[in-house]
Amino acid sequence: MNILPLINETFDSFLLKSQQIHKEAIQKSLERYDKEIYSNIDHNRFILIRLDERTILSSYGIIKFKRRYYYDSFNKEYCYLLDNQLQLPKSKRMTNELILKILDLASIMSYKEVGEHLSNEFVLSKFTIWKTIHDVLLETYFDIDIDRKDYKIHVQIDEKFIGMVKSKNKKKYYTLTIFAGKKLVNKSYKLLNKTVISSAQLCVLKAKLNDLLVNRYKVSREEEIFVSGDLATYIQNFEGSIVCCKSRYVPDKFHIYKTLKDKLPDVWVDDISLNIKGFQEHIIERLSDFDDDDSKKLKRLLLKKPESLQTYLDPLYLGCSQEGQNSHIYAPRFGKYANRFSPSTIEKLSLIREARAMNAKIILVHKHRKLPELIDVSIYEIYEEPIKYVLDTREMKYETQRMFNTIKYGGL
Repeated sequence: MNILPLINETFDSFLLKSQQIHKEAIQKSLERYDKEIYSNIDHNRFILIRLDERTILSSYGIIKFKRRYYYDSFNKEYCYLLDNQLQLPKSKRMTNELILKILDLASIMSYKEVGEHLSNEFVLSKFTIWKTIHDVLLETYFDIDIDRKDYKIHVQIDEKFIGMVKSKNKKKYYTLTIFAGKKLVNKSYKLLNKTVISSAQLCVLKAKLNDLLVNRYKVSREEEIFVSGDLATYIQNFEGSIVCCKSRYVPDKFHIYKTLKDKLPDVWVDDISLNIKGFQEHIIERLSDFDDDDSKKLKRLLLKKPESLQTYLDPLYLGCSQEGQNSHIYAPRFGKYANRFSPSTIEKLSLIREARAMNAKIILVHKHRKLPELIDVSIYEIYEEPIKYVLDTREMKYETQRMFNTIKYGGL
């Protein structure tokens, strides 16, 4: 969309001009680098064939530059030495920062919208956006150390139903948050030492969790952590999958209290009464009148795992609900658009959302485009020429012209 200013000279036009100047400076720097390479190589080895133009897409816009094409008589192959020194794969058309921008936008909007919002100089098709996401491998890099102090580790688990390819119905996508401590910020609590992970496969999620507990949170085998979530069977049994330390299942308070409020609005409940055996028996008897899943799950919990509610009285248990993390992190993309994704695409887009929520960094690798091996061309130190300015003195007064005419490129 083009925005038309009310007057000719605006700050927006200044920014656009600055961006254009910056692009031209990049082009000139690249071509000057190529010229320096040419001036310092062994011409008996590298035989100049021709001068070719290359186009790279970036968030600045379209960057075009010319570079020399050689025949390497030593390695018996053709090459662009500038591309080689910059480690630009032959098939690469986008900068890494543009690819990360595509992933970032794709985590909150449709592929079509992403292609239209990248730059005012070009539009990418839905297929190009999909292919870009499909061809990259992502990894989260944690550069912030965990400072747990005396806080106990909490692990909260939930699932989100997302439309996936080759399936008529939405399928489970598992999400998990690890945290240790929380603090009050602007009337709401912020989780401390937070790590958010997810996977379409429960076994992969369990493997990720154990790895993080050992390598990021440095748990000991005798340490006990809290594992919380709703009343789903796989969550109640999740503690058995944590092999690096001890764990204790804690049913999410939100689901317990909501079920009791919906089904038994006349019963007053608090953490203490929930742990009284007689009160539990009364709740079990009252819930027998209901046939819905939530009532059955709560009744089953009170019969088989009533001790799990005792953690509510533990001052070290901070309590939280994974549903809030799902709404904040995953819903902007997977809850808003009725698309169907492959599990690998969901994990990539989720990883971007998770990294943003954790202020973590992303390592990007292209699974098809390998970096070229550097060729030893014995390049000397590249001299960066100072920026030169051309001043139009024709309409200046004579005294001013004389002063500016003494100015030479690069200084007085």
